[in-house]
Amino acid sequence: MLDAVDGIITVVETGVTGEDRWLCTLLLQQGYKVEYCAAADASTYAPETFKEFYNQRRRWIPSTLANMMDLMSDYHRTVMVNDNISYLYMMYQAVVMGASMLAPATVVLMVAGAIHVVVGGGLYWLWLAVSMGAAVFYMFVCFR
Repeated sequence: MLDAVDGIITVVETGVTGEDRWLCTLLLQQGYKVEYCAAADASTYAPETFKEFYNQRRRWIPSTLANMMDLMSDYHRTVMVNDNISYLYMMYQAVVMGASMLAPATVVLMVAGAIHVVVGGGLYWLWLAVSMGAAVFYMFVCFR
């Protein structure tokens, strides 16, 4: 829940991950404008190993999609309350979310197509199975 009194913003934790992104979503839904500030000081912990990076991305991607869904689930009210958000922007968010969901399948199909072009023959389904097997192997290695 977000409450703004006298310019002080209070956030009550609701179990949603990606709190900074979620705060921006809540601010936008309440009619506030969120801007970039180059002069802001921030510190962060950057992952140093592939495993840390992978775990970070595994947490961030569902959080990002959840915030997009939250923003789009009440899109009409958000557009009415916030002068900085239009229906065109909401359509853009829907396209970005759709592309995010299709991206893994697109990569698998592109790898299968590339193998098919290089090796040739009528075995496209075999190359598709090989590329899917490579993706499954990659997930297995990353989740260990």
